[in-house]
Parts: sequence; structure tokens; C-alpha cells
Amino acid sequence: MPKKTRTTNVKGKSLSPAQFKKRQSVKAIKVKRISTVNLSKIVSELSGRTGPDLGTPVMELNAQHPFDELGLMDVLQPGRWDCTSNLVFMETIVVGKSAGEWEGTVAYVNFKAPQNGSYIVVGNFTGYQVTMQLIGPWGTNTAYTPTTSSSGTVVALWNGTANQKLYFNINCLGKNNKLGMGYLESVQVFLLQ
Repeated sequence: MPKKTRTTNVKGKSLSPAQFKKRQSVKAIKVKRISTVNLSKIVSELSGRTGPDLGTPVMELNAQHPFDELGLMDVLQPGRWDCTSNLVFMETIVVGKSAGEWEGTVAYVNFKAPQNGSYIVVGNFTGYQVTMQLIGPWGTNTAYTPTTSSSGTVVALWNGTANQKLYFNINCLGKNNKLGMGYLESVQVFLLQ
């Protein structure tokens, strides 16, 4: 007859199956995007246009939808690719002691412009004391979240011509070059009207 076992906590006390189940349950992080009003304010500052109409994104990528006809995202060393929570967990970039030495997660994204115009590139994320970097032909744009309950949005402006390809990277940095975790909810590209 098999011997019955009980799970114990760190102090050696027995846990009932119900207590164990309660302790093993973890709620997924929810990333709340900033409002369209706040996004429009950021875009106004970036583009110099008053009250830009963003409309619907021409491309939106996420863990459940990493590609479409206009582009895709490949992710090097994701901490976790979580389709259930629709998040890509991104380990922060930690720079080593030698030149070019680093570890962490990088999202490599490409986008093909459907028409001539100005495009707004948006990364929606969160993380504890995380700075998200959006690196492309515009340089490096950053946004910071102090807590995982904070909404982070990193934004860039790109002018493209029909069928022109845009290649850009997204990665995150922790405080003082320490290991941490960022959570990428989506990458969006809007045609600025």
C-alpha cells in the first residue's frame, strides 16, 4: 500500500491539499495600456502635430500573434513566451565585464510600410524598475516603469515609403545593471493621419 505524504511549508508544518493549492496559484501579471488620450499626447510631443488621430494600428504583434502580413517579431532568449497571459517575459540586459559581453532578452521586429507616411511605433510593457528601450533608425527611445502595476509605453516616430522595411529592437534594462524582468504586452505600429 503506498505511503500517504503531506506537503509541508518552510517551517515544517503540514499543509492540507486546499492550503497547498491556494499557495501554488499565481495570478498572471496584467499589463494595462495607457489611454489613447495619453498616447496621443506623447505622439503630439514627438511629432509636433496637435491632436493626432491614431485610429487602429496597421500592425499589432504579441505573444499570441507574433507575425502578420506586414511584419513579425523574433525574440532572442525570452524569459518565457506566455500565450495564456499574452506576454513575452523579457530578462533585462546585463552587461558583462568584457566589451560586447551581455545576456538578456531582445525582440527583433520588422515592419513593411503599406504606404508612404509617418508611422508611430509603440511598445506596451511593464516591469519592476525596468527601462524599456526601442532602438531603430530614430536612435534609442526609452520609457520606465517603477512597478509591475505601472503602465509603460515606449514610442518612436518613423517616416517610411510604400514597401520600405523597418527593422528595430526592443529590450529592457534593470536598475544598476542588475538582472530583472520586463513584460512585453504588444508592439503596435500606427499610421499617423
